[in-house]
Amino acid sequence: MKTLSEQLTELYESKWNGLMEQLEANGLRDKLQCPFLLSVYRTGVKAKEIERLQENGAVYNQWYAENMIPSNEDWYAKADIKMMFFGKEPNGWTRDEETNRTDISTIMDEYGFFLDDRYEVRGNGGYFNQGSSFFKVGVNKMMEGLEMILNDYPHKRVSMMWNEISKLSTRKKNGGGPVNPFIHEIEKKCFHVIPEEIKILKPDIVIFYTGPGENSYYKYVIEEDNFTLTGEPERLDSLNKYDVVKLPIKEVKLAYKTWHPARMNKELREQVYGAILADIKENIDQLLRKE
Repeated sequence: MKTLSEQLTELYESKWNGLMEQLEANGLRDKLQCPFLLSVYRTGVKAKEIERLQENGAVYNQWYAENMIPSNEDWYAKADIKMMFFGKEPNGWTRDEETNRTDISTIMDEYGFFLDDRYEVRGNGGYFNQGSSFFKVGVNKMMEGLEMILNDYPHKRVSMMWNEISKLSTRKKNGGGPVNPFIHEIEKKCFHVIPEEIKILKPDIVIFYTGPGENSYYKYVIEEDNFTLTGEPERLDSLNKYDVVKLPIKEVKLAYKTWHPARMNKELREQVYGAILADIKENIDQLLRKE
């Protein structure tokens, strides 16, 4: 059976050439960061050690072959509850240049190495030991809440993947930013991969930190065949639906949309996260039974 990362590789390879052709034809490839690609492989080796290994090509290739193995996906693949956190688009991400093009494997490896350097699996969950508020607040607070819920369920574990609702992002001096509608149409036409990523990775819970209300990123979620909305967005507790909603989505068991963590004050953030976690707790037995 193919690993999750092998399935993702095949997905990206099936779309890659068409996307690159369109970006190059429109003079865009060197104005964008590389497409945001996922990988589940993790080696546990920190960035400085990876850099040292890469100094010797033969040594690195041997290490790579020995470590990119199915069991290195267990941190996610064997979790009892799988979460996926969506941002808007990647901020700082891999770039390539005309004289040194980056391939799919390298970009996927960058994702795994990013997690190896910042995300630690612990007990019945995990946390980011460094990073932006998206990770240290948005992901960590929700993971901590899930860990507390799972304390009543011995030997059950939660894990997570980080994703972006827009796979393309512009290059800025420091990091990246949103693309314009023309570029997004190229992505929609040539690199529409999120539905297949969901089928491969099978998250139980999805949280969209894509902003309030029905903004352009909300349209990316429900109007571009990324996800299928089966009913009206639901209010959580007494909170304003502008700030947070529960989304009845066909492809996952539970889904929620709210502000990016950096855009909420502490009081609102605690209310929003508390309401989401309370709803998850109400549904935890169903999630663990995989009904």
